[in-house]
Amino acid sequence: MPQKNRATRILIGTVGGQGGGVLSDWMVKGLINAGWQAQSIGLLGLSQRAGSVIYYVEARPHGDKPPILSAYAVPGDVDLLLSQEFLELGRLLQGGFAHPDCTIIANTYRYYGTLEKTPAEGGIYPSGVIRKAAETLSSDSYLFHAQEVVAQAGLSLLSSNAVLLGAVVASKVFDLPAEPFHRAIEEAEVGVADNLKAFDLGYRMMRDGTLPRALFKESEVLDWQQLAQQREQALPQRRRSDYRRLLDQARSAVPPLSRIFAEACYRLLDFQDAAYVRDYIARVQEVHAAETAKSGADSSIVTAAYAQHLANWMSYEDAQRVAQLKLRPERFAKMRQDHNVRGEDPFWVDDFLAPDPPQIYGMLPAPIGRWIRERGRRWRTDFDHIAMPMRVRINRPWGYLTMSLVAAMRHLRRRSLRHHEELILLQRWRDAVLHWLGRDATLGRLAADAGRVVKGYGRVRDKALDDLWMFIDQGLPLLEQLAAAGGDAAAVGDEALKLLASEAGKGAACLYLLRDRLAAALPASSAAA
Repeated sequence: MPQKNRATRILIGTVGGQGGGVLSDWMVKGLINAGWQAQSIGLLGLSQRAGSVIYYVEARPHGDKPPILSAYAVPGDVDLLLSQEFLELGRLLQGGFAHPDCTIIANTYRYYGTLEKTPAEGGIYPSGVIRKAAETLSSDSYLFHAQEVVAQAGLSLLSSNAVLLGAVVASKVFDLPAEPFHRAIEEAEVGVADNLKAFDLGYRMMRDGTLPRALFKESEVLDWQQLAQQREQALPQRRRSDYRRLLDQARSAVPPLSRIFAEACYRLLDFQDAAYVRDYIARVQEVHAAETAKSGADSSIVTAAYAQHLANWMSYEDAQRVAQLKLRPERFAKMRQDHNVRGEDPFWVDDFLAPDPPQIYGMLPAPIGRWIRERGRRWRTDFDHIAMPMRVRINRPWGYLTMSLVAAMRHLRRRSLRHHEELILLQRWRDAVLHWLGRDATLGRLAADAGRVVKGYGRVRDKALDDLWMFIDQGLPLLEQLAAAGGDAAAVGDEALKLLASEAGKGAACLYLLRDRLAAALPASSAAA
């Protein structure tokens, strides 16, 4: 295409609520301040994470004739792709907008999409695929975690958009002075001080070549000693000695599970108390003894799966636990940091809750809870599903007191109806693990690993429990038949559990899968006979 009088084209991918409108306004006003003619158009998505928001900017220095600017981006004809969130870069790349000569500047921060969060397990799109595509399709890509860059500079996380803008302005696409964009940021009157510093940071890093070509914020993998030290520091001072003593007790019982115990002892001690952790250790030891007796050696494959999922199950999220987590000082500190709240600035946190009757009567002593449930169900057939929406301003005296009273009821948890019913479910699962372990080590491991499907709360958790019992009562016998027919019960069982763990309510699909695999194995077995 002829390049004379050609406008510079920028396509911005973002998510509603990330400040894409402010970023595109800064860019357009800064370009106008620099003597360019510029315009932008936005295709607005939803205010929450359900769709994309696209901004398209075209700009050209003023010349003899006014330019004709387009409102639409054309695949393969964009000079710069800018993304405030990494999955949005993937969408732009999938749309064919990148080419070898374009520049890509993208924030590697992930704000998970609805379709990523819907699966209970394994739904997150791998960032490595997007990175490989960006580096393959463009010869000039900058992929860096903008929030991490500004945080290291001591700036508000909300200034991450400004560091992206600074990199854009200093890039080879524009290579313009900073001052016109300073004025645009000042005129917007949004977090001016931090945004100016962040803009200069991105501008300087692009100019001096220190802007990362690939910077992803990865979670550090800790060994059990490092994890234990981290978890110990997160506990109140009065509980740290208990944590170390309980961890040593658990490790002495099954040393290979030290890393699982480092997390489990912390979680359960924080959830309840030392006696509760000792109960957990005793349950794990029982399964480990059965596994060792079965294998004739000090085996811990089944025990590892059981110990991990038992810790998750025993720290179930009842109303007391939710209130306890919402009152954490670090939660308020993170909000202050994320939203740049300083000093004595007014700061309110409103929690919108919708508890149902089971969450309320589940906190009460078992006899009282059963009495309320029985009468409530007589009164209304949908009693357990009545939602009671409420709004609690949790960092103000009345709201804080309300949540503190709920959290304090964890000291009565062992007498509660919910806890009594959870113990019955745990016993049923434990009996199934021991039963199938006695029949076959592979089936015992699958029974233990089935505990991973128990997630969520309310009706989602009820569906997950139905899935668990369906797998144990119907799925494992099918897998036993499959093994007898010469099939790979371990591989098929893992496939079935992956399906169950992806979303609550997949029990029927799981049984269909198992029956299909068994039907495929039986003819081959019959023919061989």
